[in-house]
Amino acid sequence: MVVGAWLVLELTNSPFLVGLLGTCRFASTVLGPFCGTVCDRINQRAVLLAVQAVYGGAALVLLALFASARIETWHLFAFTFLGGLCYTFDFSARYSTAAGIVTESHIISSISLLQVANGITSVVGPLIGGSLLEVIGATGCFALIATSFALSFFALLPLTTPARVATGEQSSIWKELVSGLRYIRDDRLLLSLILIAALVNLFIYPYTYTLMPMFARDVLGTGSSGFGQLIAGAGLGAILGSLVVGLLPQFANRGKVLVGATMAWPVILMALSFSRTFSFSMAFLIMAGIAQGISMALVQALLLIRSADEMRGRVSGARAFAISTLSVGTFLTGYEATLWGSPLALVINSSVFILITTLLLAWVPELIRHK
Repeated sequence: MVVGAWLVLELTNSPFLVGLLGTCRFASTVLGPFCGTVCDRINQRAVLLAVQAVYGGAALVLLALFASARIETWHLFAFTFLGGLCYTFDFSARYSTAAGIVTESHIISSISLLQVANGITSVVGPLIGGSLLEVIGATGCFALIATSFALSFFALLPLTTPARVATGEQSSIWKELVSGLRYIRDDRLLLSLILIAALVNLFIYPYTYTLMPMFARDVLGTGSSGFGQLIAGAGLGAILGSLVVGLLPQFANRGKVLVGATMAWPVILMALSFSRTFSFSMAFLIMAGIAQGISMALVQALLLIRSADEMRGRVSGARAFAISTLSVGTFLTGYEATLWGSPLALVINSSVFILITTLLLAWVPELIRHK
């Protein structure tokens, strides 16, 4: 993501196209329910292997285009869209597989470890991506990307997943897609968890992608390095929060922990909006990251615990679909910041999220009581 965004900026000198590339990255998440249905129909290990092969092959194609000086901007957009589609399939299959290869009592820890891994890459990846681009160039970066997917492919080869039980004649993929959506609709707890994920991406996550660059420059008076440190602080907090989830005792009321962390997250961001010093802002972002890590890990874990095994791919696909609201959220948040500034936009988004989530909890009180 870092390398692609920087290369588009170099090729076009257009911030608009850089933003459009980010939208392209998450556009395919609208296909989440379909991808999840595919994952429920076939061996999920095969899906994970195919994702690594396709993404790695695409990186080799870009490597060849850069090496032959034939690269064009649309190539990077095609690569990013394909990567987003691979991500959506991977998201649906990976979390469903993670729940299927452990006992139910270990699902929370399993998802916690995946979230920790994601958090580490969100901190380390951007830090090394820009530096490597300067040292080894675009060709070297895409060679490294292709190599990383090759390593992922071979790491997945020993993976064994439980065999699926045949249930007679298989219905069409569209009927299974509709049955998955009905399954979620008819279970208020599942639906509320996915709605929380959608609301988070619509109102909360845009602070990272849209507000923090402006907040760092215009409010805190820091440069790009300070901005990078602030984002890394939020990522560090997310890692710590994910670890906390893995350490929760079996008797803990996970519903209350989820609700507490989910409501604390926007409250901390509202406090951040009033900060005018770098150190306080960093502290608030680490705390916000902890709340993020706890809430997002628990949302994913509770979705998988609540779902029947044959529905976990479709439920994870619906969870991936919730990410698509991020594209709308970043656009709206950017417009708010243009009108009123980043601190006020942060307060507005956080307040709206708290209000809607409170109404959601009143509609599904079972969520607070969920063990």
